Amino acid sequence: RWDRAMPQARLPWAERPDTIDEVGSVYTIQGFDLNYAGIILGPSVTYDPTADRIVIDPARYEDRAAFTGRDGITNPPAVMERIILNSINVLMTRGVRGLYIYASEPRLHARLAALWKARQAARTMQP
Repeated sequence: RWDRAMPQARLPWAERPDTIDEVGSVYTIQGFDLNYAGIILGPSVTYDPTADRIVIDPARYEDRAAFTGRDGITNPPAVMERIILNSINVLMTRGVRGLYIYASEPRLHARLAALWKARQAARTMQP
């Protein structure tokens, strides 16, 4: 765990004021509720415009430790995708008042921005 690199810290990463400008991970944030959370969707999370759906690419997922100790799996790609989606779910459900999302993959970034703009436009048209 990242926190182990700072054994002198008395508080967990998410509770320390000095970490306000830092980026955490599923390991440092799991179990905490924050007022606001942000998530960076890296290159392992892409978008297929033909199918209009998010696509997970386990080969591009940086957290290789997430897949350790998983011997005997009958369908490794499906299990890896589920692990990645579970990690994203943990990160996306930490913000009590709000969530900021950044997608590094250009097509996903554009699709999320379009969905947000459409949502905002629909809200302004409601009585």
